[in-house]
Amino acid sequence: MPNSIFANARASVLETTLLGAERFLRMADCASPDEAIKILQETGFGDGTEASAGDTERLVEAEEKKLAAFIREASPDDRLARFLLAEYDFRNAEAVMRAKHLRLDFRPMCGTEGAYPLSLLESKIYADDYGRFDAPLRCALAAADELFVGGGATGRTVNTLFTRAMYEELMLLAGKRKELREIASVRADAANIGVALRARSWPLTQETMVPGGSLKGEELRVLAEESADAIREKMRFSPRRELVCAALENFAEGQPLTLLERAADSAALLLLKKKRYSDEGYLPFLRYCYYKLAELRNVTIVFACLENGVDRSVVRARMRESYEGQNGYHR
Repeated sequence: MPNSIFANARASVLETTLLGAERFLRMADCASPDEAIKILQETGFGDGTEASAGDTERLVEAEEKKLAAFIREASPDDRLARFLLAEYDFRNAEAVMRAKHLRLDFRPMCGTEGAYPLSLLESKIYADDYGRFDAPLRCALAAADELFVGGGATGRTVNTLFTRAMYEELMLLAGKRKELREIASVRADAANIGVALRARSWPLTQETMVPGGSLKGEELRVLAEESADAIREKMRFSPRRELVCAALENFAEGQPLTLLERAADSAALLLLKKKRYSDEGYLPFLRYCYYKLAELRNVTIVFACLENGVDRSVVRARMRESYEGQNGYHR
């Protein structure tokens, strides 16, 4: 496993290849997706993959795979790599589990490989051999087997099982590292805010809420059952009031919670922004990884909005934090 100096040096070099805020604003202002993809292709985004404006998913997938490979190769710590790649691992593990019981080909259901190769997931899951994995994933796999065998497996029950396990694993992998614990906690809180507002029921919220967040009991009940005005009043002193207000802005208008998703996706970079002058430990490596994740989401957002004729101001509002050189961030 490379050391922090090596990982940070590689990340600093790669940081100079990020698209950056200025380029995203140019893309958002384009008259058409065809015009925007010309800007994107000038940067070499997509690792040489050819795609039209209507097929940017292949470009994003190529960059996502390149990022995951970089994390596996350069991470100064195995637990840090698994923290950053957990979403891929749990998504793929769930897909392989479904394929095993439904007798399907798991490959079309899987995406980018995380810390665990697909071949490993296949061999271990099909053999019911889960000892290789940490407790949260190991328990989720065993519980999923029971659901399928017992007839209780539905899309919702299986997905809830793996989602909860992923958030539990994030906190386990974060350990005592303050930055990682805060990132995991914010992600869990954002997930639970979304669950509560969509469910509009405290019992239903309790069925699907995830562990690891700072919002507990009464706060989540308020989100699940009370009016937007009551929620604002009761959550006005909460450390997560910005996430709540972002969610309520869409919720009050009966819209998808896109502003909550934006705030949650940007949370890691906002946290790391406070330490942008620190090269302590693995922070430069971590910053680059979250810059890149935000970049991938922004490419997807910009092209989806342009293809659907969304107003330019809305495109800008939906964009995540992005790289703005060494001296600042764009929000």
